[in-house]
Amino acid sequence: MHGCYVEAMSTFRVGAKLGLRLEVNGFRVESGAEVRVAYPNLGMGICFTTMSDADRERLCELLRSLSRPSVILSPQTMPNPQAIPPPRPEAPTISNPAKALKAVTEFFEERHILSREEFLRILRRCQTSGT
Repeated sequence: MHGCYVEAMSTFRVGAKLGLRLEVNGFRVESGAEVRVAYPNLGMGICFTTMSDADRERLCELLRSLSRPSVILSPQTMPNPQAIPPPRPEAPTISNPAKALKAVTEFFEERHILSREEFLRILRRCQTSGT
């Protein structure tokens, strides 16, 4: 509800003011925005700064169309406990950031997409082994 991350090879500088238009699943939302973090060749974290009430409502509907029910987006009661997916494994403690960065870099030398599960597996392995 407050911002988004945009993958982009070319990024704007931190603090840059933007006019942002999101079009997803038949919803169109416009907002003033500001770049809060930029990772060259990767993307930007963008904060929504000004948005009309109508666009904020469309954003809420857009998020509902993309997300599972949640307390934040939906005041409805929680679904049946059997329908709730199991909790995700926690990220391991990173005692050696250099090893973690090296392991992830090596992964991307051969592949383009890294799932959360694979990322956690790489972190666990590189923090507990000599790799």
